[in-house]
Amino acid sequence: MDRYQVLKKYFGLTQLKNEQQEIINEIMMGRDVLGILSTGYGKSLCYQMPALMMRGATIVVSPLISLMKDQVDSLWSRGIRATYINSSLPLEESNRRKRNIRKGRYQLIYVSPESLRNQRFTDLLRDIVISQVAVDEAHCISTWGHDFRPAYLLIYDFIKTLRKRPVITAFTATATKMVKEDIQKELYLQNPFVVEGNLDRENIYFKVIEPRDEVQEMLKQVERRKSLQGIIYCQRRKEAQAVEGFLKQQGFATGLYHGGIEDEARRKVQEDFAFDRIKVVVATNAFGMGIDKSNVRYVIHLGIPKNIESYYQEAGRAGRDQSYSEALLFYRRKDIYKQTGLLKSSELSQDRYAIEMKKLRDMDEYAQQGKCLRNYMLGYFGQGHNEDYNCGNCSNCIPKGFVNLTAMGKKVLSALESLGEESQQFILKDLLLGRKSREILKRDLQDSTKFGSMSNHKEYYVTKIIDILDNQGFLVLNQKLVKITSAGTLLLQGQGYFMVDEVEGKEEDDYREELYLRLKARRKEISAMENMAPYIIFHDENLKEMIKVLPETLEEFRMLRGVGDLKAKKYGKIFVNEIVEFLRRYPKTSKEMNINETDRSMANMEDDVMNLHQQGKTVEDMAKILGVVPGTIVDRLIREHQKGKKVDLDVLYKSHLKKEILEAVQIIGTEKLKPIKIHLEDQGVFVDYLDLKVVLYENYGIRKK
Repeated sequence: MDRYQVLKKYFGLTQLKNEQQEIINEIMMGRDVLGILSTGYGKSLCYQMPALMMRGATIVVSPLISLMKDQVDSLWSRGIRATYINSSLPLEESNRRKRNIRKGRYQLIYVSPESLRNQRFTDLLRDIVISQVAVDEAHCISTWGHDFRPAYLLIYDFIKTLRKRPVITAFTATATKMVKEDIQKELYLQNPFVVEGNLDRENIYFKVIEPRDEVQEMLKQVERRKSLQGIIYCQRRKEAQAVEGFLKQQGFATGLYHGGIEDEARRKVQEDFAFDRIKVVVATNAFGMGIDKSNVRYVIHLGIPKNIESYYQEAGRAGRDQSYSEALLFYRRKDIYKQTGLLKSSELSQDRYAIEMKKLRDMDEYAQQGKCLRNYMLGYFGQGHNEDYNCGNCSNCIPKGFVNLTAMGKKVLSALESLGEESQQFILKDLLLGRKSREILKRDLQDSTKFGSMSNHKEYYVTKIIDILDNQGFLVLNQKLVKITSAGTLLLQGQGYFMVDEVEGKEEDDYREELYLRLKARRKEISAMENMAPYIIFHDENLKEMIKVLPETLEEFRMLRGVGDLKAKKYGKIFVNEIVEFLRRYPKTSKEMNINETDRSMANMEDDVMNLHQQGKTVEDMAKILGVVPGTIVDRLIREHQKGKKVDLDVLYKSHLKKEILEAVQIIGTEKLKPIKIHLEDQGVFVDYLDLKVVLYENYGIRKK
């Protein structure tokens, strides 16, 4: 199975991000990697995907038990063989998993760093083939880091006892220069490929509030977001208990989390939050590293944390799905004195005390300085801009009563620029919304990076943004012809902002919100039955994709981004039935608008398929170009072959397996495809249904639907 097939089959994706592609390439070539990638970027995929393509197992060192369980549950839901070993497992279950490890049944094995102290367990690991050791939250290995874990220093001691040195990969979301150097030194990385992605969380709005009445201000902020899920961080346990109790009295669904609570109670809070049973978690900094929840919409800090690293990581737990989210810091001048007192009473060495005090002062300065909040934090990690930089998305940069839609405006202008700086409005909208209309296909724009860049928005809203860009002079709209202006070109170059009145810039929900709620309800039912967090089944973005595409068959559902074969097979019928029922009740949805141009272009499907076939395109390439599933391409080409046209049937299937397929057909018969496929798999021969369809047509003249 090639890389593209692995990506689609197991992760439901069709392409990787640039840094992911580079990292995976280097790992597959056997090179050590240090990846510093922002929260929500997809670090896990960087080591999980190679694990599926390399011989042997990948050992993943992970710091928290809850994080391990969620990741392993997620991998199993995708059909990937994974397990974890830690102190939370009953002895019998732990032994069962270890027996399976010895038999080589797992592709990924998650372990805590502390488990590497166990001689019997490390002896077991030394007896299996290990292709990669991936270190998650690698900053924990550094004494300069904000979350040092001494057990992380055991990792290389374990690695050097292995019979053959595996590829060593390390990942973290944030790291200063000293932390990066420490990671490389302590893991003995050899000529590592170091990737430092853009740490800017552009979707998060940062704000500092210095409230007169802290309790009322906090209540106001939570009340404004009562339908959303959020985290409130407190600096002390007593404060967390008081805040959680107060919010509960006000009628909010809350949970309390701090280090003094029993393990079972903490686990329940994490589970309730993951399963959407509670809206707000009030916590100390003990909460968060094990949370892989994508739709946290806001994080509030009551008081400053002890350093920028902690704050940026905790604030970054909002908006992992890249949707607009908020990080609000309640600044209290007394906090720095309390934090200073705690440092003085600690048993830190003089040098370490000086370092921690410097970090605390930097955090305090962040809250008090009047310039861009985002740029201050990025500068701390070595990615800052000049001191006059204006991000347009923090409380120090954005005018009150406005929202910053620069990123959205750039999407429109960039798409227009790719069309030649002037275009008809309907073509621009088709490109932005991801419609495979006749004009889009004619210009070969379906593979453009601009294609579908605003597909998560409704058409009326895209039209409204184009109108506002016209009103503000970034483009000229004249009788459905759109042209970029010099101001628009400057905006694309990073000069200026596209600021919109917060009321005017809001995207209103339409009646399809009902479908979104129904799909969430189905997801919640599955989550309860399988005891699995809702986001592991499908992220909110997956549900929005379903609403945009409105698949009516399992094959259409399988092709959705982020679905993959196993999830389509397991859950597809439930969600497709819900969508079909919705379309029955609301027959005039925007699906008709999305596909009407495509329907007209499909009238020429036979010509398009034959032209591409004659150019030597593969079935997969043709499917991507024409925006259909591979089965449609094969069916069209078989139909053309029946008409007497020249079609090379051998390129439509795995022709090297023809002999095995024909032998299976002789044994099983031609009535049904599934028994043939199962018989072949029992013999260790793996084929697709399309392979069987082509062989039956070519050799028996049978066309299977």
